[in-house]
Amino acid sequence: MTKVLSSTCEVAITFGDLDPMGIVWHGNYIKFLEHGREAFGRDHGMDAMDMYHLGFSTPIVRSQVDHKAMLEYGDSVVIQTRYVPTAAAKIVLRYTLRSKGTGRIVAEAETIQVFLDKERRLQLLPPAFYQAWKQKFEVE
Repeated sequence: MTKVLSSTCEVAITFGDLDPMGIVWHGNYIKFLEHGREAFGRDHGMDAMDMYHLGFSTPIVRSQVDHKAMLEYGDSVVIQTRYVPTAAAKIVLRYTLRSKGTGRIVAEAETIQVFLDKERRLQLLPPAFYQAWKQKFEVE
């Protein structure tokens, strides 16, 4: 059985996150996913800048957000990020975003990232460092 790798972080909702209706603007959820990705990378040794220094970038090629409830000013969003194992040369992460104040799920999301080398060529096979990372965490 494959182990589940996850990470959790919290982001305070600021006035700048709001739309004219006084709720968090839907576009800001992408920013919350970035916070989740960065926390996951720090917690599990898959930091974007570390990969860059190894000669790779990992652009997002797909983002999907299913909005479930609203976030409001003064609340915080708790972002749980989970790694989804795949044999392909890509990183799949799933997210559950909750209101800290109510505990309600406000969104569920998924991102897919691919590997590009320094010349921005798509890598069709997982880079060696990524294969080693998957073996280390037993998430193949």
